[in-house]
Amino acid sequence: MKERSPFNPNFGKVPQLFLDRERIISDYVDELTNAGTEIDTPYQTTMICGVRGSGKTSVLTGIIDQIEQHDDWVVVDLLNNQLIIDNLIENLQMQPELKLKSFFSKVDKIKTRHFDFKLVAGNATQIGLLMEIFKQLKAHHKKVLIAIDEVSSTPQIRDLAMIYQQLIRQRFGVALVMTGLPENISELQHNKVLTFLLRSNQLELPFLHGKSIEQAFRTNFAQGGRRISDEIATRLTLMTRGYAYAFQLLGYLVWKSTAPGDEISADVVNQVVNEYQDTLARKAYALVYQQLTAGDKEFLRAMAMSESEDGQVKMAAIARQTGKPSNYWSTYRKRLIKQQIIKDEAYAYVAFKLPYFKDFVLEEQRIAKYDF
Repeated sequence: MKERSPFNPNFGKVPQLFLDRERIISDYVDELTNAGTEIDTPYQTTMICGVRGSGKTSVLTGIIDQIEQHDDWVVVDLLNNQLIIDNLIENLQMQPELKLKSFFSKVDKIKTRHFDFKLVAGNATQIGLLMEIFKQLKAHHKKVLIAIDEVSSTPQIRDLAMIYQQLIRQRFGVALVMTGLPENISELQHNKVLTFLLRSNQLELPFLHGKSIEQAFRTNFAQGGRRISDEIATRLTLMTRGYAYAFQLLGYLVWKSTAPGDEISADVVNQVVNEYQDTLARKAYALVYQQLTAGDKEFLRAMAMSESEDGQVKMAAIARQTGKPSNYWSTYRKRLIKQQIIKDEAYAYVAFKLPYFKDFVLEEQRIAKYDF
């Protein structure tokens, strides 16, 4: 039977090698599960943000898996769609502690996707039903974690956030953890009726530490019977630039291209470079780039065409490339830094943060000529 790779570049799953992320999960779970009945902790409302491929969904999955092991917690993992509030109600009403017949029998009907609920006369809403559900859960010493992956500022998410705020005001045991791209999280937080989210706990997933990556490459390739030199371990680490998805992908490709007893030579690395770049482009960068504004793309194209040998780009060079002054680009620079696509270097210099993203941008520019 073929040996299983410890590297897993699939999105969304908790990988076997979860570098620099396990501590984030354990800190969150410890805070939440030791926060008392009313969840008195800054972690009660938490927003996890990062670029695509930084491990947001994997972190959320790890949190859900651990919280579900606690008997006094109910976890509701919601899809971000138009039925999100109905789905919350339907998931919660499945709890065996709930006895809602007397509540339903009081009057008119409101329909959710699969169930008809009888609610209190006339103007009863989903909020009334949720209040009754949480009242009963509280009586049974149950708390609820609402988890949502890849949020954006949709009307449904905004409605859910307002309901959540009311549940907190009523002192119910409820917590909310959401993941999203930095720009989507920021838009949601700055909605004029959801400013309470600005006070939420925000976890921006950092890029992985170089030492962690290098040690993981050394240890796991050695355990797999593959020999790796200091020079190659350093080269592989630098090729990832700390990007979590790149670490999993590059490790997977090198593992797949070798067998126990093999040496991971420069030739092996050279053989996987093209597939590595192509996969980064198809599975990560294409979506990242698609969601950028026209101004963002113009800034990045100018960066790619102006990059020096040390990888740094002077803002003045971008101004020359575009014919627009440096201060024109300050907003774009700040936004792309927040999105973890580029980074500040020395004063008035920037550099690409994602591995091979410059090459991706130049290729996008080249093929754009053929968009008839």
